[in-house]
Amino acid sequence: MTVVDRWGNAVRTDSEEAARLLEQATTEFVLFRDDPAATLDAAVEADPDAPLPHIVRAEFDLFAQTRDGLRSAREQLAVVDTLPDVGAPRERLHAAAAHAWADGHLGVAARHLDRAVALDPHDLLALRVAHDLSFFTGDSRNIRDVVARARHAWAEPDPLFGAVQGMYAFGLEENGEYHRAEEAARYALWADGSDVWATHALAHVFEMEARTDEGVAFLEESAVRWDASFFAVHNWWHLALYRIAQDRSDLALSLFDGPVRARHSELWLDLADAASLLWRLSLVGVDIGDRAAALVPAVEPKSGDGLSAFNDLHAVMVFGLAGRHDLVDAVLGGASGTEGTTYARALALSGTGLLHGFRAFARGDATEAVDHLLVARGHSALIGGSVAQRDVIDQTLLAAAARAGDDGLVRSLVSERVERTPAAAGPAERLVEVNRS
Repeated sequence: MTVVDRWGNAVRTDSEEAARLLEQATTEFVLFRDDPAATLDAAVEADPDAPLPHIVRAEFDLFAQTRDGLRSAREQLAVVDTLPDVGAPRERLHAAAAHAWADGHLGVAARHLDRAVALDPHDLLALRVAHDLSFFTGDSRNIRDVVARARHAWAEPDPLFGAVQGMYAFGLEENGEYHRAEEAARYALWADGSDVWATHALAHVFEMEARTDEGVAFLEESAVRWDASFFAVHNWWHLALYRIAQDRSDLALSLFDGPVRARHSELWLDLADAASLLWRLSLVGVDIGDRAAALVPAVEPKSGDGLSAFNDLHAVMVFGLAGRHDLVDAVLGGASGTEGTTYARALALSGTGLLHGFRAFARGDATEAVDHLLVARGHSALIGGSVAQRDVIDQTLLAAAARAGDDGLVRSLVSERVERTPAAAGPAERLVEVNRS
């Protein structure tokens, strides 16, 4: 039979409980609350023959960006392939997306989900996953526009309409539309003050516009509403970036020791934030002690998965800071990828150069780091991540130029940053001063 969920999406299942749990998992996933994977497992158990819970569970597994997650996703998809009929258009599009993603073709997966959103803009799962896949592939236009194409269908009576505004806010921010992004984020937060993604979008606006004091006040005041989210570490990371910009690296280091690593998360998202924060602190001359070495046991088993150039880069940060140059070399030695995949393309156009540049910097060869990073940064969006996250590349290039004594390049890079954001002058000058040889 077919059960219609609260948004009007058809779910083919013989169990109303399975449909209810799928709806609950969708809500948890979009709002970054509770445990959507466990809820989806319960949906699969309630009706093992319903295709969509298996397909969506595979999509959730793929978010882990690990070998284990990929293996589990393929197991779920193998079950789907044995089911007698996966004939509904929504099921076919989600299944095609999950298969493409599992095969390493993230852009193709996003296009299938774009079609699912066009089929029904209330397919919130398709909307959220397409938004995220566009983020993973550096497709900033579609981060924004997949939401723009569906936004008209969402209105205030639906309690999740604010979540759609929050997604749109982040897409606007990633395209430099900061005023509109702030409006959309504040609209989303008016609808739901605990919306961690809308909070995150507004934090990005403050970061991009160097409105540091506002960013600190906003995140500190709102933390009580989003700290329980499984996305909270990333917002704490943003607060730490503000503290570095304020020349209060002591507070940033306290945030690392506190909410950024207090839960000892081994999710790639949280490990990447921890790696990036330590690297940025080291760029401004902070003694990070043995903190990078403490991350090695969590990062090493996940490195070399061949799934994400963004994660490879952050593994190099951890290993380089910890002095484990053998592990850095292992990451570079294993970075290749199957021809034609999203990962292989990212490596070919930017990722390999970034890895070599960060390795050279960690080894103290500033001139070589400059040579690699100057070329690789031009296509760095292909590795995924946000503009704010990838700014660590430009910061490392600036530090390397200062260490190499290349005063002309230093002047050019500082000018570039200040032209983009005049209030960034102070942090840029401090970064240069710390790294001048």
